[in-house]
Amino acid sequence: MSFKKSVITAISLALLPGAFGTAYGAEEKSVVREVGSAIRKFGSALDSKLSSLSSLSAPSTNGTSSSTNSVTSGTDLGSTVSTNKSVDLATPSRNGDDAGTANSDSLSADKEGKSVHRDGSEVAKDEARSAAKDGNKDYNKDKDVSKPPELTAQEKLLVEKHSKAGDIYLERHDYTNALIEYEDVVKLDSKDAHAHLVLGKTLMGMSDFREAQSEFQTSLECSRPNGEASFLKGEALRLLGQYDEAYDAYHEALVAEPTNAPAVAYAAECLRLKGRFRAAAKECRHAMQLDPKLVVPHLTLAQCYAEDKMPREAIEEYKNALELNPKDPAVHTRYGLALGEMGRWDEAITELNTANTCDASNSEAHMGLSWALASTGKLPDALKEARRAVELAPNAAAAHTNLAWVYGKKGDYQAAVIEYGLALKIDPKNVALHRSLGLALSDNGDVNGAIAELLTTTKLLPRDYESKMKLQALLQKRSE
Repeated sequence: MSFKKSVITAISLALLPGAFGTAYGAEEKSVVREVGSAIRKFGSALDSKLSSLSSLSAPSTNGTSSSTNSVTSGTDLGSTVSTNKSVDLATPSRNGDDAGTANSDSLSADKEGKSVHRDGSEVAKDEARSAAKDGNKDYNKDKDVSKPPELTAQEKLLVEKHSKAGDIYLERHDYTNALIEYEDVVKLDSKDAHAHLVLGKTLMGMSDFREAQSEFQTSLECSRPNGEASFLKGEALRLLGQYDEAYDAYHEALVAEPTNAPAVAYAAECLRLKGRFRAAAKECRHAMQLDPKLVVPHLTLAQCYAEDKMPREAIEEYKNALELNPKDPAVHTRYGLALGEMGRWDEAITELNTANTCDASNSEAHMGLSWALASTGKLPDALKEARRAVELAPNAAAAHTNLAWVYGKKGDYQAAVIEYGLALKIDPKNVALHRSLGLALSDNGDVNGAIAELLTTTKLLPRDYESKMKLQALLQKRSE
C-alpha cells in the first residue's frame, strides 16, 4: 500500500468511532485508583462533597435510547459516551494491508458471505477480563450462579450515593472520578447490571475499550436481554478491531431491540471493514428502512461503492448523507476524501474546508485537508494543517502518521522518522506503520534501522512483496 493509501485508510478509519476523551493506560488507571483510595480515607471530607453533589440532579442513564439517539443526531459513534469533537485518543489498529482482500465481497458478485460467529461466553467479571486479554473462549461452564446475599440498608444507601455521584461525574466527562465511584458500587454489589454498564461507559470515555467490553459483558451476564449493553459491547469490540465479534454483538442487541437502526448500520460497517461489500450494502439498506434520517448507513454504503470502484454511486450516497445533515463535519470529510481519491482535488479541498468550517476542532478534517493540499503541491499549507491535526489529537496514531507523510513529501525524512515513531508508540501492532517507518529510515540513510522495521513488517505481513523487495535491496546494500 502506498503512503497516500496508508494515510487515507488511517483518516477514514478514525471517522466513525468518534471521540471518547483522553486515553488512559493501565498505569494511569492504577494511579487513579490509588488516589481514590487515599481520598476516601478522609471520610468526612468526602461525605461533605458527596452531600453537595447529591443535591444536584443526576443524569438518567437508564433505558436503551442512549445507544440509539447518540447516533441518529450525527455520525460520531463514540458520542454514545462523549460528545467531544476532536479525536484525542489512540485509535485501535484495524489494519493489515491485505485485510479483507481474501474475504472481498463485491457489490456486483452473486454470492454473499456469511458472518463468522464466535463462541458464546457467560463469564464472571474477572474471567471476562482475562478472556479479553488472552483470547480464551468459554469460562461459563460449571459456574456458580447463586444469587448474592441481600444488601443491608446501609449498603443500599452507599450504592445509591456512589451511583448518583458517578452519574454526575460521567455527565461532566470527569471519567477519573466516575471510575472511582462506579467501582465502589460494583464492590458493594457485583451483580448490579446498571453499575457495570455505566462503568463500561466510563472506561470507553477513557479509551480503555478492552476493559469496557468486559464490563458490558458482565452487565449482560447480570441481566439479559439488554439491548444497550449488547450495542455498547459491539462498539467496544469494533474499536478494538474485532469486527466479527462486534457484528455478533450488534445482532444480539437487535434481538432485544429489533428496530435499533444504529445497530444495523454499525453491523454493516463491520462487514465493510471485512471487505464484504455486498453484505454490508444489504445491511445499510435495512438500516435506512428502519430510520430514513440516519446518516451512518449512507456513509458506509458510499464507502462500499467507492472501494468497489463504483464512484458515481458513492458520490450519490455522500450527497444523500449531506442532505440529511449538511453541517456534519464527518460527512464533509468523508466526501472530501472520496473526491480526492478520484483526483477531483479542487472539489476535495472545498469539502474539507467546509468540514473545518463546521467544526474547527475536527482533527480528521485537518488531516484530510493536509493530504489534499500536499497532493497538489501546496506543502507549506499541508504542513500547517497536519500540525494542527496533531495539536487537536496528540494521542491519535493517524494524526502523527499523516504528519510524517507530509514531512516525507517535503523531504524532511528525519522529522518523518520521529512522527512515525510516535505513531508506533501509540499503535505498536500497526504493520503499515512499521513499513512506513522502515521506508522513512531508509530515506534518512539509516540502513540498519530500516532493515529492522522491514523485517518486522515481512514477519507480520508475509504477502507484502513491496516490503520484501525493499528489504532485499537494503540487505544487499549493507553487504557491499
